[in-house]
Amino acid sequence: MKKYSFITLVLTALVLLITVSGCKKYLDVNRDEDTPQNPDASSVFPAMLGAIPRGLQFDARFASKYIQNWGANTTANAGVFDFMSYTGGSDNNGDIWRQCYFGLGKNLDYIIENGTSKGQWDYVGAAQVLKGMMFQYATDYHGEIIFKEAFLENKAFFKYDDQETIYKGIDSILRLGISNLSRTDNEVTTVRLIKGDYVYDGSNAKWIKFAWGLMARNAHRITNKPSYNADSVIAFCNRSFTTPTEDFLIPFDAAKNDDANFLGTFRNNLALYRQSDFVVRLLDGTVLAGVTPSPANAFTRDPRMRHLLTCSEDTANGNGGFRGVGPGTGDAFAALTGVYVVGSANWLNARKRVPAPWADSVYANPSASVFNPLYKHYLFADRVVMPVMTASEIQFIKAEAALRKGDAATALTAYNSGINFHFDFINRSTMPRGNVVLFTGNPITANERSTYMGSANVKTTAASLTLTDIMLQKYIALWGWGFFETFVDMRRYHWTDVDPVTNVQVYKTFVLPVVAAENFGKPVYRVRPRFNSEYVWNRDELLRIGALNGDYHTYECWFSKP
Repeated sequence: MKKYSFITLVLTALVLLITVSGCKKYLDVNRDEDTPQNPDASSVFPAMLGAIPRGLQFDARFASKYIQNWGANTTANAGVFDFMSYTGGSDNNGDIWRQCYFGLGKNLDYIIENGTSKGQWDYVGAAQVLKGMMFQYATDYHGEIIFKEAFLENKAFFKYDDQETIYKGIDSILRLGISNLSRTDNEVTTVRLIKGDYVYDGSNAKWIKFAWGLMARNAHRITNKPSYNADSVIAFCNRSFTTPTEDFLIPFDAAKNDDANFLGTFRNNLALYRQSDFVVRLLDGTVLAGVTPSPANAFTRDPRMRHLLTCSEDTANGNGGFRGVGPGTGDAFAALTGVYVVGSANWLNARKRVPAPWADSVYANPSASVFNPLYKHYLFADRVVMPVMTASEIQFIKAEAALRKGDAATALTAYNSGINFHFDFINRSTMPRGNVVLFTGNPITANERSTYMGSANVKTTAASLTLTDIMLQKYIALWGWGFFETFVDMRRYHWTDVDPVTNVQVYKTFVLPVVAAENFGKPVYRVRPRFNSEYVWNRDELLRIGALNGDYHTYECWFSKP
């Protein structure tokens, strides 16, 4: 009996010893042995690149209507955004906010802190560049945002900063990024940027050029202020992209829903969107060449039109069948979806419908939830790239800055480069990660390009170049992807400002919609903060800055004021 009692006592003690020594590990239910608790920057960085399209493309659905890249296919489908308004009590148009504070935010800070501790200065610099970029998008879209107190722990409410403070902070962050990307003392035993960077394959030089492009954007926003410095903007542009091979392009693999292009057929987000009448008129010679489109003056059509836009079955409208919708008006023939007697009025009108963005004469999504390589029009294929910045854009920034400075010769050279670089962008024969090319059918030929560059659409002398010429060509080059840059530009010109040389509206023939009642007759100038994080939890700050007012979205931002 004593023997068994002794054995039991020993076993009990052993069990207690094992239990006590192992309880901390056993109870640490948040520890996953298969998942690194402190991953290397190289493991986190690819997800940061992948998070960028989430913010930009989701909100592109709304910004694209403000700037009339697209409009609704029918009047019935025209929503509040067609009329420059917003959806109350909703996170619609809140994904740039989400990108800044959730998608990228603390993850970029982790890369910066982790990379600093390991001497991975390339990762640190690239993360700082992305951090500057995310704050730039957020403040340009929303105005006042959380900046100084962003990501502070143990806080439930956060103070908003004024935009001037944020702009200066972005400048500082970008300069830090450039400095770290320029370092040559990376710890030799650490993983280098090439492992996690699928945009530039670890090229510090290209990341630095991207950063200088962001600096140019930041400095160029304030063209209406006495402090605007055209020389600085030009200097930043000169340090940025000099060829389309340096464009910042995020590729989609299209292996599953989440890595397919948000604007492609598979994800089916553009079924109710149609190209605008404004962009059609920019491309068919109506606005820039001042002609009435007809077969006789087909040479004035922009050869980029067939690559950017889609045409109807009826091509007898003078410009080859390209049509668009007005702001909030929809397509008058969109309801004609039946089978009609050939030659009847309904048959004739059905052939005039404005197509969806995915292919010519396509009026409904041909492959929702199905990857179909046949549908690969411009930037609306499933497996394509999403531009964040291009060399063409940089040249147009330089052109505008130079013209404002009074250097028309430099402006003309940059203006021509901007147009040509956009032709080159469309014509690229190879894309990152084997993504589909952007041209439809065959690339733009040298003859087509030279004919256009010599037409009335393009100014050929420094004396004749105007802000209107630059801004309308920039609008074309950014169409279909640079929604937020165009939104900034149009607000800088207060939508309808007049060109001082021509005494005609800079955005010539652009017509504002009949705005929603809550606008009180004013156009949109900003987007309200994200509903679920701000209107639910941070209302005191919203009250302070006026964001609880129904027309807050019409309050002009600091950057566009004198």
